[in-house]
Amino acid sequence: MVKSCMSACKPISKDILIRDFCQKDVDKIVRSFACHNWDKPKSVFEGYLKEQQEGSRQIWVALSQDDPAGYVTLNWHSKYQPFLAAGIPEIMDLNVLPPFRKQGMGSRLLDKAEEFARQKSVMVGIGVGLYDGYGDAQKLYVIRGYIPDGRGPTYQYAYLNYGQ
Repeated sequence: MVKSCMSACKPISKDILIRDFCQKDVDKIVRSFACHNWDKPKSVFEGYLKEQQEGSRQIWVALSQDDPAGYVTLNWHSKYQPFLAAGIPEIMDLNVLPPFRKQGMGSRLLDKAEEFARQKSVMVGIGVGLYDGYGDAQKLYVIRGYIPDGRGPTYQYAYLNYGQ
C-alpha cells in the first residue's frame, strides 16, 4: 500500500511521548511485549538499532509514563521490489500493546514515521498481513489514505500465484 507524504501530521498527545528508540529501550520493550504474551526477540531490536546507526532504518518508541506502549520503524530501503525501485521508504513493524489500542497510539506512531519519510520522499509504503489478525491495521491504513498497489499479495516479498 502507498500514500502521499504531503498531508499534515496531527500533534502528539502530551501524555504520550514518542521519541527515537535507543539502546536503553531494548530490554524494556522486550519485557513489555512479553508481559502480553507477545514474543519480540531482543535480536530484532538490536538489529533495528544497528540499521538505525547505519542510516538505513529509523525506529521510534511510544512511551506512557516511561513504559513502552508501542513502536514503529521506517526502512529507507524496502525489500519489496516495487518500493525499492521507486525509492519509496516502507513503514514496517507497527506494533501497539493491547492496553493502548483504539486510543490513537498507532496513528501517532504513523504520524511520526510519515513526517520523517516526508524529508526524503513524496510517498511512503506500508505492508500489511491479509489474515484476520491484521484486520485493525488494514482498516487503519485505509482510513489514513493508504491504497493497495494492485500487484497482489506476497509472501516473504515474493508474489503469490492464484490459489496459493
